[in-house]
Amino acid sequence: MTSKIERREVGLFSGGKDSYVACKVHGVKEVLYCKTGIGLNFDFVLKICQKEGWKLNVVYPKEGETYEDFVRRFGFPKSGIHNSVMGFLKWHPMRTWVKQQKEDILFISGRRKKESRRRMRMKSNREYVETEGMKFFAPIYSWTTKQVYDYIRDNQLELSPTYETLHMSGDCLCGAFAQQGESQLLYTFHIELAEVIMDLEKKYGGHWGNGTSVTGSSKQANLDDLVCMECRVH
Repeated sequence: MTSKIERREVGLFSGGKDSYVACKVHGVKEVLYCKTGIGLNFDFVLKICQKEGWKLNVVYPKEGETYEDFVRRFGFPKSGIHNSVMGFLKWHPMRTWVKQQKEDILFISGRRKKESRRRMRMKSNREYVETEGMKFFAPIYSWTTKQVYDYIRDNQLELSPTYETLHMSGDCLCGAFAQQGESQLLYTFHIELAEVIMDLEKKYGGHWGNGTSVTGSSKQANLDDLVCMECRVH
């Protein structure tokens, strides 16, 4: 007689508001975090997991599939190849981890239908999805952004500090969807990561994001230091 494989529910916790709320609403006991090597919020993830009593599983890109490997081979990721860089940094590590488990894994996702216009156009934009040998359930799939923030307020949840500086969770700053101004924010508030990206721009050419390069932002900042505040305002 074949033994029944037990289902194990694991929250996908990026450190962002949607994933945090989804994990809370569904009542998960453990989470998975993809440490991409190009993020800022791992300390926050550790803090919240300790606070919530969640078991934390961490996965990393495999050798040869780091962010630098991607930039070296394909250039800095833009929106058209976002899925490719996510394959390197998240999908491949997640799929490997699932294969190593003995239980039937159901990932609890913070995916929302109205998260963005791009999300609304995706064929996989459903509450329950099976893809690439993995299963996903999104308990806040139909929630609006207001509902998410209302839940955060009502339950006194803490947000990642990167929301104050970059207005996003900061778990992955690959730059595929970064717009004008984000490189300046990165250089201003997170200089260590900015310097890593500037080094990649120097080594491989091209530029991070879809606006001014991080290197360009640093030069602009230096120029700003040479003029008075009144000149900058006027």
